[in-house]
Amino acid sequence: MDYVFLLIAVTFAFSLGLGFLLEKYLRMPWMFSALFLGIIFSSLSVFQLTLHDSTFNVLSTMGMLFLLFMIGFNLEIGQMKRFGSHILKGAILIVGLEAAVVGALLFFLFPAQIGYSPLVAIVVALSFATVGEAVLLPILAKFNLLKTRFGQLTLGIGTLDDILEVLTLIMIPFLPILLPTLNIQGFPDPVFVVLDLIGIFIVTGILVKIASKVKYHLINNVHLSFIRPLLIMLIFFSFVVLGGFVFESLAAISAIFGGIVARSLLPTENFRSDEKVVNFLGYIVLSPMFFLSVGASMSFESIFVYPLLIIVILVSTLGAKIAGSFMLFRKMLGRKHSLLLGLGLSVRFSTGLIVQYVLLLSGLITLDLYSGLIASAVVMTPIILVVLPWALCREKDALCSTSDPAEMEEQI
Repeated sequence: MDYVFLLIAVTFAFSLGLGFLLEKYLRMPWMFSALFLGIIFSSLSVFQLTLHDSTFNVLSTMGMLFLLFMIGFNLEIGQMKRFGSHILKGAILIVGLEAAVVGALLFFLFPAQIGYSPLVAIVVALSFATVGEAVLLPILAKFNLLKTRFGQLTLGIGTLDDILEVLTLIMIPFLPILLPTLNIQGFPDPVFVVLDLIGIFIVTGILVKIASKVKYHLINNVHLSFIRPLLIMLIFFSFVVLGGFVFESLAAISAIFGGIVARSLLPTENFRSDEKVVNFLGYIVLSPMFFLSVGASMSFESIFVYPLLIIVILVSTLGAKIAGSFMLFRKMLGRKHSLLLGLGLSVRFSTGLIVQYVLLLSGLITLDLYSGLIASAVVMTPIILVVLPWALCREKDALCSTSDPAEMEEQI
């Protein structure tokens, strides 16, 4: 137990130093410094027993589940309509094209890494095709591009991308049913999995339906400030139990729906203070534990054994995103700016990491493939975060020339 506390202290100390450098010079969220620390521990074989300790595993799992809870908490379903059909087409085409290209390459070049299954290849590719919109947000804000056509398209596709991540997670528990040849151990009766999933949908629907009544009582007792944070935690743990009661992977799905319920139940009055509670617990307290375990689970040996795997992932993902953006948006944004959009959408470090982590724990992908996916994201993201701001700085005046969202909708 003492070593667990020491590991936590070292993680926060390292994150404090490296996180400052990441935020200031690479505009990358500080919490990913824990991922780099995990990679260092993995390569030097440091803290290995502590990283596999049951106490730390609980903290890591809570970090993963709470990040998924935050996806649901930050999803504004009612706001999706304002993005327009063009953004919907962009999300489907760009992410779909990348998933198809990467999935095909994995299946034909590295079939053993995915159990010789094209379905697993597609799920892996979808997880890697997701966009790290949280990383893009501060960059767009710095150059005052949030309300431009370019910024709206970027964040719109990134937001809809979260929905695709949810759908990908929903697919994972059913892969053992569709792929009996993989012989995955510990998978429960499919009937119970379906019933549990239906139960999650029903409970979510009921709670969202009665949200207005709950909000009324919360508003009248707004002076009792402890109620809303406790309600958030009650919803989080209740949905985790509801989903994990039958199958562990369903807890990840249930956590997302718990976030949706929490957002619908909280009154708009003082919502920002409630959001700060969620962000503090998710980003500051728990996410470093999860990202530390992600980095520590990498295998440096496999990276050097399969360098071609990393190269294939890097080239195919970046090429597919840029090609899809160019094909769809070259008339609206122009050739140069459509290429810039594709470059920005190639930023990694989204919750796709969680999907890949669940796939590894489920035995659906090998450690070699998982390590290659993480390594390619580690290599690609800093490069993009250096090149993209430089390019946006040069093109800022042209990009800001269409800053009226209404004009964007009219052209769409």
